[in-house]
Amino acid sequence: MSYSFDKTGHDKPEVLIAPINIDNFIEFIVAAHRETFRITFGSDITDEFLDKELARTRTDSTNDENSVIGVFAANELVGHAVLETRIIAGDRLHGWIHFYYVAPQFRRHGIGVRLVRYSEEYFTTLGLTEFYLRTGENNKAAQEFYLRTGFFRVPEGDKTGPSGVGELMMGKKLT
Repeated sequence: MSYSFDKTGHDKPEVLIAPINIDNFIEFIVAAHRETFRITFGSDITDEFLDKELARTRTDSTNDENSVIGVFAANELVGHAVLETRIIAGDRLHGWIHFYYVAPQFRRHGIGVRLVRYSEEYFTTLGLTEFYLRTGENNKAAQEFYLRTGFFRVPEGDKTGPSGVGELMMGKKLT
């Protein structure tokens, strides 16, 4: 599954969203994880934790080759997502966004919204009715973005992250 979105204005680049092999884009993905960790938790990611994240992403892509997503603008990788399924709330299977990232210079150009729409279709094709993610309690920009794109807070899913900073759970219903 991949999409190409037509240019809709001078500040809305043409975007292609498609599955990727992380090893072909490892430098970008490592940098994305480092930046996201710093923003979310206020500290640098350890090499050990980063290695675990990358191993998990490789496992996800082995289990479902469509779950590791690249976002391309002008043939340049500008975003990345990892889409999973998890058992949440008892025995029900739900979509889970393990990782969402858009490079800073491409934020506020509609790319994140397109990534959310892609995720909606991905999870819908799996027969799921909702999906979830967590974001850092201090990452107000991400929280506002998720609320603007139809997510809702799920306080019972909040937890403390790896560096002691709170993570807020958010969900989105699929129609």
